[in-house]
Order: sequence, then structure tokens, then C-alpha cells
Amino acid sequence: MNGTGDGRELNLLVEDPQQRVGRRGFLRVAALLGVAGAAGGAAGWLAGGLAGRASREDDQQDSAAAGAAGPRRREQTLNFYNWSDYIDEITIPRFQALANIRVNYDVYSSNEDLLAKMRAGATQYDIIVPTNQFIPTYRRLGLLQPLRQDLIPNLVNLDKAFVETDYDPGNKYTIPWQWGTTGLGYNTKRVPGGKVDSWTALYEPNPSLSGRISILREVTDLVGCTLIYLGKDPNSTRDADLQQVVGTFRDLRRKVKNLKFSSDTYIDELAAGETWLAHGWSGDVFQAQGDNADISYVIPKEGSLQWADVMCVPKDAPHPQNAARFMNYVLHPKTAARISKYVSYGTPVSLAKTLLPPEQLRDPGIYPPSSIKLSFLTLTDERIKRLQDVYNTIVSG
Repeated sequence: MNGTGDGRELNLLVEDPQQRVGRRGFLRVAALLGVAGAAGGAAGWLAGGLAGRASREDDQQDSAAAGAAGPRRREQTLNFYNWSDYIDEITIPRFQALANIRVNYDVYSSNEDLLAKMRAGATQYDIIVPTNQFIPTYRRLGLLQPLRQDLIPNLVNLDKAFVETDYDPGNKYTIPWQWGTTGLGYNTKRVPGGKVDSWTALYEPNPSLSGRISILREVTDLVGCTLIYLGKDPNSTRDADLQQVVGTFRDLRRKVKNLKFSSDTYIDELAAGETWLAHGWSGDVFQAQGDNADISYVIPKEGSLQWADVMCVPKDAPHPQNAARFMNYVLHPKTAARISKYVSYGTPVSLAKTLLPPEQLRDPGIYPPSSIKLSFLTLTDERIKRLQDVYNTIVSG
């Protein structure tokens, strides 16, 4: 699903609480409770306490943080730009009630869309959520500002794997939102044999799947997974390897008709039985599974990609202190567990795992065993350009 296009206006929508507003169906969600409802929610949340941090003392700290904005101290606003289908329906309303900050929430559907918007100039966003491999590029381009770590004491709750990373050692610029894998979602009643375990199902498909296959509309995942299928390094930039990627899709188009490219609508299409085999992100497929028990997710036996989406503050963000306060809120185990449980992605907060359903923790599609080969992608400006050229050639057919 695409975001809202020009991003000139950030809207708050009040959605049906039974509707999934959770990386990607087109729901321009956010959540604003009515004043009375918000107050009631806040009362319950504050009574339970944020594991000691949502105490009266912390409310004072929140007020102090807001005041630290100087002339902006009265701007109790947070402009949040996130992937579609990537949040539960409670987190934002509770934060608004607790912190007295109005959240404007808008969505996008690819890293390329996000990076292009950030490079184009001022956006008024306070938090954006790029994928980890893009962070070196954002930093080289001067698109991010350091985080107010003094306002994020819950940093101590992060799993060590997300603290000392190659893309942002010490979390100076990023806070992980969720992490996951790229794999295959499929309809067990429709794919031949009822089971998928290899990339060959996608790249050498059974003719019966013609018109029922979807490929991610995301440059890095599309090229990286194809390289893995070809037995290559997913970070390869060799001309011969990239030409093989292009050739693979030329062959695929000859084998199947109406090949779809989507990074958002495939969730609903899987759930509705319109798509039978989808190249997709783990949590997305699990969301489709929630609506259709015939849907399953697999990390192919040849291996795949692992990634983390991370919260960042743009260099020209108007409310960086409010961004830090929201990040601190999200890093509380209770909040982190609620988000992860809803979107079915891995949580970066270790203590949150104890609050998750046992079946979710045991699911190898969410928390893969060490025996599965997973690769992180690394990107440079030059590699992004080369991959974009390959991608454009592929999707243009």
C-alpha cells in the first residue's frame, strides 16, 4: 500500500477498534480517542503504572522534557511517519492520554518512497522508521539528528543485539521498532502439494499459480532474495550477478501471467484468496493468517533476509523531545509486547518476551532458530542506485 502521496497533511482517523490497524491494506490510522475516552484510558494506564516509570515522578519528567523545547514547549504534537499495517490500536491513544501529546500518524509503503521524501526537503515529521540497512545513507546525507538519550531511560530495556550494531553503535540515531524476516506466504489449499519450503516455488512456479503470485515492491528485498535463490551473496554488486537477477524475472514473466508487485495490498489479497503465493514480510503474512487459516509463512531452506525497522528523528523535526518521549514509551516491556503481539514481528525488548503468548515465541517464522541462514543487507549510495536500476528494469517488464 502506498502512503498518502504528498504528505502535506497528517490526518488522525478514528477507526473501528475491531479493525486491524496494525509493516504494511490501506489504513491511514492513528488513533485519537475522545477526550473522555482518553482520560479513562489514561486513568487505567497510570493506575497500573509503567513498571515504575509511569509514576508521578515520571509525569513530572515528561513535563520537564516538553518544557525543554523552549519556544516550542506548547506544541504538544508528534508527527509520526511509519509503515502501513505496523501498529496496534491502543499504543497511540494511551501515549496521547499519558503524555498529553497529540499524535499525527501517516504511512508509507517502501524504503525508497521514504528516502525520496526525506531527500526532497523539510517534511515536519518527528519520527520516521527506515529499515536498518538504509541508516548509513541517511547519516551520510545528514538527514538525521542525534537522539535525546537523556529522555529515553528505557534504552536499558533493549536486547544487546540492537545496541551494538554496525549501522548505529550505541543507538545514537536509532531505536528499533520491530524486526523480522523476508520469506514466502502461501495458501496451503492452493499451492501444489500444500506446502512450500524453497525459493524455487516462487522463481520456478507451477503453471497453476499463474496470475496468483505477488512479489515485494521493495528494491532491496526483491534483489536480495533473488540473489539468494541464485546461490549468490545477497549483498553482491557484481554486474554478472545483477544481470542474472534481471534474467530470472524475464524467465518468470514467461512462466506466469499477471505477475503482481506489492508491498502492502498483498496482505489483504492473501487473506482473500486472491493471491496464493506471496514474497513477503513475516509479520504481514501472519496478519493475513489471522483472517485466513489456510495461509502459512516459511523462511525458504536456502536462507533469506533479516532486518530491523528503526525509529529516527529527521534533522529538521519540529518536536524532537516529543519523539524521544514516545520512543521511551515504546521501549517499556508492556508497550513493546503489545505492539509485537499485534503485528506478529519480533520485539527488540528482551523483557517484553515474557509477556508474549508462548505460541508466538515458539513460532520459527517470528523467532527463527539459529540453524536458518539469515543475512543482513548493507547499503551504500552507489549500491542503492545500482539496485534501483535493476529493480526499474524488472518492474517495467
